[in-house]
Formats: sequence, structure tokens, C-alpha cells
Amino acid sequence: MLPCSDTVLLVHAYLDNELDAGDSVRLSRHLADCASCSAALERQAQLKNLLRRAAPHYPLPDTTRTRVLAALPQPAAVASMPRAVPRSMSGWRALPTALAATVLLLAGGGIGMIAQKQMAATSALTADLLSDHLRSLQAEHLTDVATSNQHTVKPWFDGRLDFSPQVRDLEADGFVLVGGRLDVLHGQRVAAIVYRRRLHAINLFQWPGPGSDAAPSSIDAGDGFTATHWRQDGMNYWAVSNLARNELAMFAADFRRASPLSVPSAR
Repeated sequence: MLPCSDTVLLVHAYLDNELDAGDSVRLSRHLADCASCSAALERQAQLKNLLRRAAPHYPLPDTTRTRVLAALPQPAAVASMPRAVPRSMSGWRALPTALAATVLLLAGGGIGMIAQKQMAATSALTADLLSDHLRSLQAEHLTDVATSNQHTVKPWFDGRLDFSPQVRDLEADGFVLVGGRLDVLHGQRVAAIVYRRRLHAINLFQWPGPGSDAAPSSIDAGDGFTATHWRQDGMNYWAVSNLARNELAMFAADFRRASPLSVPSAR
């Protein structure tokens, strides 16, 4: 059993995505049973998000980009240059080339940094969702509304969320609806629609967000778990389970194809 005194450093490492799969699972199990440490994690996560939003950003001005492009040699001018150039001019000809190489290097580095940040953010989100999934597997944590009736699960969220989650009937495809519950991710309420395939639970987390539709993509969440995520009709979907990756991909495909459920609002 992980003592509370050991969670202080683990919480910060967890938020920075520096824990391995084993420590992440140990911490998640401890948080599921310890309200004090769970509250501490939530406070640190909120503080980290506030600091991230408050950090200054310095985009490259368009005027700088224009000046750099103007300094580069034009193709027609380069083609018309004589082959023999005085030595006094060779340095000036090399300057735009060196400048172009520097710009390309900086641009490549910037793109690389953006890609690294995106990968880190996705990895951190995956770890958080895995923790929520593991916590839900504890006794009495899986659902707030336990029913296989989709017409009961969807209206249950009315008044509890500021969006309407999607609940779809996939029983014919081998994915049985178990129920749903409210969950919290980075201080935001999200919906968790729970399905089951044989003995494997699937948590389908949903919340709205900007961006265009995106096809499903799978990530190894560690310790035998997989996360498959996609965007559809203004909603983010993350399915987490210890199902085989191909079966979780089948679940995502079946859910995307299934007809949306439409029921009258209870508000």
C-alpha cells in the first residue's frame, strides 16, 4: 500500500508525465482510496493549468517574416547572375543563403517544439484518463446511473452537464451498455459512458471542444491498457480499456457508425 507521505513527489511527477506505468497505477489506486491526496492532486492540477494559461506567448510578427523573405534571393535574379563574382561580393551573396538556413533551422526547431508539446499534452491526458478509468473499476465507482437502457442514461445527464453526451446502442456489435457517470478532468466535468465487452469495461469519456473531425487513433496507455481517441461533431471522445487494441478500434468504428440517440430533454 502506497503511504500518503510518498505521494507528495509522485503527484508532481505525475502531473509532469514523468511517472512510469507501474508508479502511475500505484498512485491511481492510492488516490481512489484517499480523498486527501486526491484533493491535493486536483489542487496542483488546477494551479498548473492556471500558470500555463497565464504564461506569455510571443508569436513571430508578420513584419519579421516579410523582411526575412525579402532578404532572400529571387529565382530570376539568381539565374541571371554571372558565374564570376568579385570576392568583395561573395560574402554578400552568402549572407541570404546563411540567413535562409538559419530561418529554416529556427522554423524546424519551432515545429519540433510544438510537436513535442503536443505529444507531452496527449501523454499527460492519456495518463489522467487511465487514472480515471482505474478509479472507476473500484467497487461502486463504475457508474452513477447503472442501466443498459440508453433512453435512461442520456436523459440522466440533463442538468448535470452543459452539453448532451452521445449514448449509442452497440449491443448487436458485442458492446453492452452498462451505464454512465459524471467525471472530472482538469477541473472540467465530463461524461463517461460505460460499455462492457465480455469481462472488459470500456470507459468512453466525452466533452465538447473546438476543432475539426478526426479519425480514431490509438495510444498505448501502459500496463496493458489502450486509449483510442477521435473527434466527431464538435465532441472529443476517448475510449479507455484493457481490451485488445483491435477490439477497441472496432468499438470506436461501431460507435462512429451508429445512429445518434435523440430523446426529449428533461430540463
